[in-house]
Amino acid sequence: MTAGPTTSNRNQLTDKELSYIQDFLSWELLAVKKCSHYMGECQDAEINELLREAAAKHQQHYNTILSHLQ
Repeated sequence: MTAGPTTSNRNQLTDKELSYIQDFLSWELLAVKKCSHYMGECQDAEINELLREAAAKHQQHYNTILSHLQ
């Protein structure tokens, strides 16, 4: 029975974990792009504001994930 990851292995991610993180980053960036696109298409100020807030939240998620990797 193993006691868990050693100190030297704790900060290393597996290829599968890196793939998941890459997917998360891609999804967040896609959400930012979609919100930004539809902001340009939308004429309703209230909906436009909701899209702006959603884009900002997804950008924040993207930046948070990146900051955890540094």
